[in-house]
Amino acid sequence: MGERNRFLVLGMILVLLAIYTAISQADITVIKAELNKSFNITLDSNPTTGYTWTVDFNHKMLNGGENSYGASRPQVMGSSGQQVFTFTPIREGQTEISAVYKRPWEDSVAEERTFRINCIGDD
Repeated sequence: MGERNRFLVLGMILVLLAIYTAISQADITVIKAELNKSFNITLDSNPTTGYTWTVDFNHKMLNGGENSYGASRPQVMGSSGQQVFTFTPIREGQTEISAVYKRPWEDSVAEERTFRINCIGDD
């Protein structure tokens, strides 16, 4: 392989890594939340299919994680809706909430979401 081809291959690898990094970071939603003030994360859901969202978060930074579900068309059996998770920041700093949409009895994940929470003081 010639010197020129090596640089070409290296350049293509660097471009692909940059694209992958940009795509990975684009999947993170940033939320600015005030200390001791609740905020919600709303996710589209359809539990009639067996799928449900579960969240994982740092309990030293956030209280809550309880969720409620509301169907978008309750009169239509099997209609989709939204799960709403409520959190309250209890410490200043940055943390993440990971949300996974899957059937509890299966290993495969249908969707994953990451939320970066910037917890700021209650001025």
